[in-house]
Amino acid sequence: MFAAVCCAMAVNATSYGCHLKVTINGESTEQDQVPVEVVKNGNTYTLTLKNFILMADGVSLPVGNIEVTGVEGVDEYGYTVIHYNNPVTITPGNDPNYGESDWIGPMLGEVPIDLTSRFISTAISANIDIDLSEMLGQVIGVSIFGVAPQLKGDVNEDNEVNITDVNNVIDIIVSQ
Repeated sequence: MFAAVCCAMAVNATSYGCHLKVTINGESTEQDQVPVEVVKNGNTYTLTLKNFILMADGVSLPVGNIEVTGVEGVDEYGYTVIHYNNPVTITPGNDPNYGESDWIGPMLGEVPIDLTSRFISTAISANIDIDLSEMLGQVIGVSIFGVAPQLKGDVNEDNEVNITDVNNVIDIIVSQ
């Protein structure tokens, strides 16, 4: 039980349902309810854009998961801000509408990205530039804005599932 409590303290994940705007060569497309997850582990963060699908002219092009890991966050005006400017390897998504071999991102190898994100437990915004100028002669711009649904297990309704919630559950059990 002690190990589970320690893990709950160390790792805190928030999932957001996001609106996505993708701009390529001045043309934009938009999508809703795209999943983005932020995981806090100590003083660093992992941000994952899950099942990224590029939509253009009515055609869906499954790209995959874009994930940045181990990024230090900075507190700025009540938000946590992360910045990442390095290559990533895009992994296959898990959308049941596509098979593992349908995702094109993993075929690209390392892709340079520039990501800046601001978030709190209930909202996130991010901008990602995917630099494919050497491969395709273009930079893909991705703008993200989303909110997190009420978290399950949030006993004290502070918009975080953490050790405080575990303590409240223990207090409820002990008082019975």
